Amino acid sequence: MVVLVASLPFVRPNILGESLSLLGFAGFAVAAVLAVAGTEGGLRRRLGPDRGAIPIAIVLGCVTAGYVWLLIQAAGVVPGRTFQYPLQGLVLTCAALGALAIVCQDPRRRRMVGRAVVLLLVLLSASWAVTFLVWLVAGPGSAAIGAIPIRGYPEPLYFPFTPSQSSYAVLGTVYPRFTGLGREPGWMAMYCAMAYFMTDMVGLRSRWFKIALLLGLVGTLSTAGFGVFLVVWAYHRFLRARGGISLRNYLRQLGGLAVVGLAAWAALEAPVFGVATKSTQNATSLGERQLATEAGIRALTETPLGAPPTEAQSGINLISDISVDGLPFVLLITAALLVPVVVMWRHRGAYGDAPIYVVFLTLLLSQPPLDSTWAFGMVLLVWELRRADPAPPERPLLPVPPIRRPAARSRFLREDLRERS
Repeated sequence: MVVLVASLPFVRPNILGESLSLLGFAGFAVAAVLAVAGTEGGLRRRLGPDRGAIPIAIVLGCVTAGYVWLLIQAAGVVPGRTFQYPLQGLVLTCAALGALAIVCQDPRRRRMVGRAVVLLLVLLSASWAVTFLVWLVAGPGSAAIGAIPIRGYPEPLYFPFTPSQSSYAVLGTVYPRFTGLGREPGWMAMYCAMAYFMTDMVGLRSRWFKIALLLGLVGTLSTAGFGVFLVVWAYHRFLRARGGISLRNYLRQLGGLAVVGLAAWAALEAPVFGVATKSTQNATSLGERQLATEAGIRALTETPLGAPPTEAQSGINLISDISVDGLPFVLLITAALLVPVVVMWRHRGAYGDAPIYVVFLTLLLSQPPLDSTWAFGMVLLVWELRRADPAPPERPLLPVPPIRRPAARSRFLREDLRERS
């Protein structure tokens, strides 16, 4: 477990994954070997069907099939493609996911991995809060303690341990833009949002953990991350089916539709984080993403099997990736994320699906699906955790007093009761 968590920074799309992804893969492989060696009976499992493993098999199978499609592209479907990058992705992504599934096969170990990942994200988010306070007191840029090479460029590291891509001025206050575990703020925003919904699944129910993760999400200043979190939170809080059919649940879900609409509006119009604000402060990035997305929509009728990239940010999200890696790849990645949700709905309800929706919406709107190993790894980890704890009991609204047997009023009644029992 320790080896796997220590390898996370070296896995794509994390902070050192672009240049040291082989090291991350090696760490996952070592963790899997150690897990097999430390498990009684090795990889042998009990006989009989295991429905809890079906979503995990779907994730692994669909992601692997996606890379097989990229190899087919390289075989002649798209001119100019080579086998090198699809083969690298097949090994570094699919084999790493398989190693993670092996590590998480044991229920106790998968819970330890889940807790360690959430705590790591909480500590990084708390570190950003400390850095921000230092900047407020000592001035922007204070407390730099080194640099981390990301994509070949050194990016600053601030006390106590806050990776930051850049600074950002909001309403006269300069913030360090938080990258954390991800190679850019958008990935860390996704991780913080996922960890927020995973805290209950791993038994870390303290409100301080959730506050720290929300601070980390704010520190990324990610428009897409903010919008995705609001929409998924509204779904999780109001629309998720629970508690059976009742008038109260119906009214809660009806009000939830209004809350989801309000959350979507806030994602578009909110100051600082909204799309409207970003369109004036960072129009170039938003314009390039829009052109890439429009190219993906056109590719549905023009080049559905993929083609050489034509835009500056081609493949930046699932929609735009249709124009590059083709509709089959996009459908397989979508199936890897959403088909397990449907399978688990049929057997164990909707508990634990919020983190999956965070990943899906992030990839759909703002981040590239290709070679995003740990994004799929987090999805796999959520399914493993849900497999161990499929549906924790809902807390009762009022305490239920224990049922006690009435005490006998006399010695004769006690003896009579004893004889009858």
